[in-house]
Amino acid sequence: MSTISIIIPAYNQGQYLAAAVQAGLDQTYPDVEVIVVDDGSTDDTAVVAQSFSDPRVRYVYQENRGLSGARNTGIRHASGDYLTYLDSDDLFLPQKVAILLAEMEKRPSLGFVAGQSIPIDENGSSIGKQFDKGLPAHLPDLLLGNPLHVGSVLLRREWQERVGFFDETLRSYEDWDMWLRLAVAGCEMGWVDQPVSLYRFHRHQMTRDGRQMTTATFAVLENFFRRSDLPAPWQAMRDRAYSRAHLRAAAQAYRVPDALQEAQEHLATAVQHDPILLANHAEPLARILSGWTDLPKIADPLAYLETIYNNLPPNLPELAQRRQRDLGQIAMRQAYQAYEKGDMLRAKTAVRKAIRCQPHWLTNRGALSILLRTHLTPDT
Repeated sequence: MSTISIIIPAYNQGQYLAAAVQAGLDQTYPDVEVIVVDDGSTDDTAVVAQSFSDPRVRYVYQENRGLSGARNTGIRHASGDYLTYLDSDDLFLPQKVAILLAEMEKRPSLGFVAGQSIPIDENGSSIGKQFDKGLPAHLPDLLLGNPLHVGSVLLRREWQERVGFFDETLRSYEDWDMWLRLAVAGCEMGWVDQPVSLYRFHRHQMTRDGRQMTTATFAVLENFFRRSDLPAPWQAMRDRAYSRAHLRAAAQAYRVPDALQEAQEHLATAVQHDPILLANHAEPLARILSGWTDLPKIADPLAYLETIYNNLPPNLPELAQRRQRDLGQIAMRQAYQAYEKGDMLRAKTAVRKAIRCQPHWLTNRGALSILLRTHLTPDT
């Protein structure tokens, strides 16, 4: 059997680490090694990691070098033919390794395979939608954003040796950078349409991480397009790649009250790079904005979208004209969701907002039913 090296970088998340290590040990595929790299933690990470008596667990300590540095240390200590990465606050599903390895064995030409991921909150409860987009059919479309969760991949060791280690100058998106380097190097990539990991979101960390991720996004692209060996199909993606990067930056900035000017600038620049976003009365751009409201980090989709429409750059009148329609649709969707969950107060607020934005909802039987039922139910 081939050994699978599970590399867990750990920095001050001792409260989650035991569950992560156990998730590695609980794989239905038994030939695994779990390498915990303590990246200079000051909490109980060392105690937790060394509490496991299973000989498949190894603990390595280093002075703090960041996530990429910790993963690279894990790679250097790994003995497996395959590498997989598990952040210390995330989890593998029990069949993760077996599922991905089976795909590798079925298709020996694959150097990399990935599966779906389920977002969870601090307490382990499922939130939002699955990360289930998969790899794009046109591989240069990977430049439009990272569709994969790092905990959902399996990589042949030989391919890591070909393209090198994770970039330690990056504080975020070091995994996206690695997937791009693999793809350009000719690594054949596969996708399995099954959940294999759990991706934990910490809402209170997102403001800090958002700015860090924006910086890293542009660093990845600058490094990538600086390459002299970049094939023409990848070079042709430059404008669209930067457009999507500015859109992601705008999405992050719109969540921070003191970054709204920055958000407007990113949104305006995104359109300059890709004017097709404004086609058909800005329908492509409006769909993207609506999609942002589904992100697990967005606690109140309606309030978030309203913030965006209240702070649009002046060069987007096509989008501004959609304000009432788009807010009304999101409000009505929120009303339906709250009603289905039995949250009558939230449903009442949302349906009122939808009707104020678009009075035609009063002619919709479903909307009218929610309006009547929520107003007949005492607020609690």
